[in-house]
Amino acid sequence: MSSESSLSSVLTHAAVASVSAGLTVYLLLKVLRKDSLEEARKSLPRRIILLRHGQSMGNVDLGLYRTCPDNQVELTEEGRGQAWAAGKRIRELVGDEKLDLYVSPFQRTLQTSRNVIQAFEPGQVNHVTIDPRIREQEFGNLQGDDFKTFRQEQKKVGRFWYRFPTGESGGDVYDRIAQWWETEMMFHNQRPLREKVDNVLVVTHGLTMRLIMMQLFGWSPDTFHTVWNAGNCSLYVLKYDASLPRRAPYRLDPQEGDMPESTKTIGVRLNTGEQVECLLKDYLSIPQPRTEHPEVVKGMLKKQHGMCPEDIKHIDFFYCPEKQLLAPSGTSPSGTRNMTPIISTGSRM
Repeated sequence: MSSESSLSSVLTHAAVASVSAGLTVYLLLKVLRKDSLEEARKSLPRRIILLRHGQSMGNVDLGLYRTCPDNQVELTEEGRGQAWAAGKRIRELVGDEKLDLYVSPFQRTLQTSRNVIQAFEPGQVNHVTIDPRIREQEFGNLQGDDFKTFRQEQKKVGRFWYRFPTGESGGDVYDRIAQWWETEMMFHNQRPLREKVDNVLVVTHGLTMRLIMMQLFGWSPDTFHTVWNAGNCSLYVLKYDASLPRRAPYRLDPQEGDMPESTKTIGVRLNTGEQVECLLKDYLSIPQPRTEHPEVVKGMLKKQHGMCPEDIKHIDFFYCPEKQLLAPSGTSPSGTRNMTPIISTGSRM
């Protein structure tokens, strides 16, 4: 055998050995990562409570933003009472178990958390973290009269997409919320020198509560826009459920907490060719992916609007009511009529 052949053989064997070693390391790291993720999953808190702040002065006086920075807006007397009541409600849920607290650095959330804590025994609130990532959306400089115009533009564009001048869009807030969830919630009980807890309370704002659920449950922006803002001191309880396949296996518990209200305007084309506009309530109850469950929606339309499922030819989940405003009153550009919608008492703002 020539020296060139010997060298080629050696290099071939070395390359095979290198690839084999690399594959072994890759598989080992994959197993270790899987074990690490499974360990993190098992160590997650059993209950995460999302609480919106109590009624603030800004909820009562919508023009307060002109003279008071948003982060300095305080609770009203009613808001302080709501926070006290929320504390008692949460104490009943967790009993004598310890809990950790995350709170937005705004005055209205800090005041809410201080009143909530009064319902617990000394030392029962184990650790408090003031985290700017769960603060309210930055609306920008609001001293002028342009905010009403911005709000109207936001309604047209959508809360998730619209970015306020010198401020944030809902998508911007989503990014920091997703980062907060990943770094704080997913590894909450794996921090060294910190006692593990089964309960975590997050005192924050209505928009951030919706965005936490959006990234947790995999909502699309379209689904996000169907969800109404939580009321002052309303709380959503996320319960750990090991049977769920998700990395963060949480579900909303309707027995322990409130449930988000969701409505969506859809277009319904009947077998006669007529199209009607319907406000569908409880949109989140439709299994995901929601657009692939028309039979469920037909059942809801029967219950909510008295429509016969057999008369429905097509459901338009992406129906846009604004486009119908270009037509004469009571008709759409195609000559169809609109059904009078059910008005919700909630708020998407």
